[in-house]
Amino acid sequence: MVGITSSPYANVGKTLNRGFDGNFTFRKMLGAVDFTARGNITYYKNQIVERDEQYNFYPYRSQEGFRIDQLRGLIAEGLFKDYEEIRNSPKQTYGIYMPGDIKYKDVNGDGVINDDDVVPIGASFRPALIYGVGMSARWKGVDFNVHVQGAGRSSYFINGPSVYPFTNGSWGNILTEVAEPGSRWISADISGDPATENPNAKYPRLSYGGNANNYRSSTYWLRDGQYLRLKTLELGYSFPQLTLQKFRLSVARIYLVGQNLFVWDKLKIWDPELASGNGQAYPPSKTITLGLNIAL
Repeated sequence: MVGITSSPYANVGKTLNRGFDGNFTFRKMLGAVDFTARGNITYYKNQIVERDEQYNFYPYRSQEGFRIDQLRGLIAEGLFKDYEEIRNSPKQTYGIYMPGDIKYKDVNGDGVINDDDVVPIGASFRPALIYGVGMSARWKGVDFNVHVQGAGRSSYFINGPSVYPFTNGSWGNILTEVAEPGSRWISADISGDPATENPNAKYPRLSYGGNANNYRSSTYWLRDGQYLRLKTLELGYSFPQLTLQKFRLSVARIYLVGQNLFVWDKLKIWDPELASGNGQAYPPSKTITLGLNIAL
């Protein structure tokens, strides 16, 4: 017998990691224009080949065979339309639920929705694809530079009080899209219009103080983390030598540069580069700078 008071660490398991990365630079004089294009890309894919874990009757409950940090959750099938649909659906074991709440898929077909129905969904919160493309050009004294940066093959769950209104049992700010009537399920008794009982609404019915059934990790709250960002945009002008000589200068350049000016993404509610489920982090700063470089 060995007197160990905690689980010992061991180098057990095997993973397979594959991928590639590369970059390129192309430079050419196009008439009087000095043109440069550049880019880089990194992509990887991994899999847990062996892992010391307990036997699972359902293979999808194991980590072996799936990605490292693979997201897992329930599969959402929209929102319950009415009590008749609730009575004719598998029993969900995550607290009280009613029309307007999230309906989940019975993956193993046992008539009960519980943790045995949690499956691998989405990807990892770490992007498997990162890339960037840039271009610069110089013509006489004018120079131009642009750089875009992107990431893909990642996903994460949105959650917390930023997404679940009044989950902490107190009134406060909510997302604009939640406040829009067309974005959430609303009982016809409140709206006076049966059309607001939309089973495909982006948000379930509002509830005060939390909702154990709705606030579970599932495809309902899963979001694509891919984005493309206009990282840098710069325009400059270098004064000619004849002008510089009059002021006894060797170099004078005026420039306007913008950073993090715009991002294209599917999330829309906060900056996707945060990889944050609740958006409660400071995003990359958008800056516009006007400057002048002078050398004697």
